[in-house]
Amino acid sequence: MKTEKTMKKKNSSNFETDLAQLEKVVEQIDDAQTPLDTAISLYKEGLALVAKCGKTLHSYENEVFTLQKNLQNNEDATFILAPFGDS
Repeated sequence: MKTEKTMKKKNSSNFETDLAQLEKVVEQIDDAQTPLDTAISLYKEGLALVAKCGKTLHSYENEVFTLQKNLQNNEDATFILAPFGDS
């Protein structure tokens, strides 16, 4: 049985793999030596990867908002909500 941590690690790995593949697709499309029919196929593949990565990011965003909401509802928790990277 997979734990939540294992599943998240697998999802994260899939996201990273998909993003790396998307970058390769973009590089191949940008290459002037890529034939047009190949570029069109790569473009379709890229669109599917963009959709998949976007869906994954949206899921993670919802998870972060849920965690923040849970913290806000916990009277014992003390935290400061600030933009990422600010201290």
